[in-house]
Amino acid sequence: MTLTPAQRDEAARLLREAEHHTSPIAPLSSLFPALDVSDAYAVQQSNITRRLRDGATVIGHKVGLTSAAMQRLLGVAEPDFGHLLDDMTPPHGRHREPYGQRDHDLRGCCRAGCRCGERRGP
Repeated sequence: MTLTPAQRDEAARLLREAEHHTSPIAPLSSLFPALDVSDAYAVQQSNITRRLRDGATVIGHKVGLTSAAMQRLLGVAEPDFGHLLDDMTPPHGRHREPYGQRDHDLRGCCRAGCRCGERRGP
């Protein structure tokens, strides 16, 4: 990790405030030029840990940038991943794509497109 613990805490705080106020912020990579992948995952984990402490529950995981073409386009060498929490799902079963992108949802629902959480059959 190339950021200091204080910088990682500040990055996590900025993201929490942006989410709370539903307002965009500058990319963390421009605010913290030394930010690397391990810093980014540490910031993510800090905010997930805080949300879990506040009562959220992990309901699944997501994987993004699985396409080699998208990885080349964005200059990354591997997919990214994250957590899906129960407070990320709108009420009444409506689903929103986090950050407006289609990622692989690993909740394992009963059929494609379903968000019920029931395991898929063999």
